[in-house]
Amino acid sequence: MGFPTSTDTIPNLQVFTTPGAGTWTAPTGNYSFCQVSMIGGGGGGGSGARSTTTLSGGGGGGGGGAFSTAIFPFSALGSSQALVVGTGGSAGTAVTTDNTSGNAGNVGTAATASSFGTTLLIRATNGSGGNPGTSATGGTGGSGGQIGTGLGGTGGAGSASGSTGAGGNNVLLSPSGGAGAAGGGVAVNAASSGGTGGNASFANTLGGSAGTSGASGSNGNPGLVNTAAGGSGGGGGASSISTTAGTGGAGALYGGGGGGGGASVNGQTSGAGGAGANGIVIVYCW
Repeated sequence: MGFPTSTDTIPNLQVFTTPGAGTWTAPTGNYSFCQVSMIGGGGGGGSGARSTTTLSGGGGGGGGGAFSTAIFPFSALGSSQALVVGTGGSAGTAVTTDNTSGNAGNVGTAATASSFGTTLLIRATNGSGGNPGTSATGGTGGSGGQIGTGLGGTGGAGSASGSTGAGGNNVLLSPSGGAGAAGGGVAVNAASSGGTGGNASFANTLGGSAGTSGASGSNGNPGLVNTAAGGSGGGGGASSISTTAGTGGAGALYGGGGGGGGASVNGQTSGAGGAGANGIVIVYCW
């Protein structure tokens, strides 16, 4: 094979990472097919509860965004197509007030899906937000995106009774977003660590590490730049009985779920959740 000549059509790659609505414009040239790949946004992590010293649950992690891909005839796409890059979910906010019966944390919000097609052609669903911790239990993790060739990982469930939060799991060996981890819970005079963020399955991108002794969880690790590689989930924040509880780590690009926030006792601020990561849409024509 020789070098391309002036009459050869060079493959065209367009990558969309700005969340929200966008437009793909067909390249000029003699193209035959286009492959569209995408990941939905990751859900935000829930925050931990703030309660008495008897029991306080950590927040659940947000679910990861799903991965989808399909190939279309170039001629079927026309001159342009509308698209949407999924927006990551926002984190559940920390609890800053005392309540003798216990103040539950705040839910992380769901992300939005990624899609392609003025008349919908392909879609990658979003992860849902992690649920808050309460004065009785840890928050449950958000569900991962459920449509596409790769399913987003589910967020880890928040812990209670001072047990360490468990990280979420990724579902299939595909470039789907990683799951967020759970925050740690508080028992009587006993704080706990958060959970480790769920891995993104593409290249086994590792999730963020868990916070310990009231520390925040670390952010997840990103996927490969400008590819449909999922990012991993943020680590869970640790609980605390003497200081502000740890914040959940942010989910990493693309589509990683945010970690859950740690729980606290009255007099101390609970840990906020971590934000979910935005999605991505890639269109490759040849």
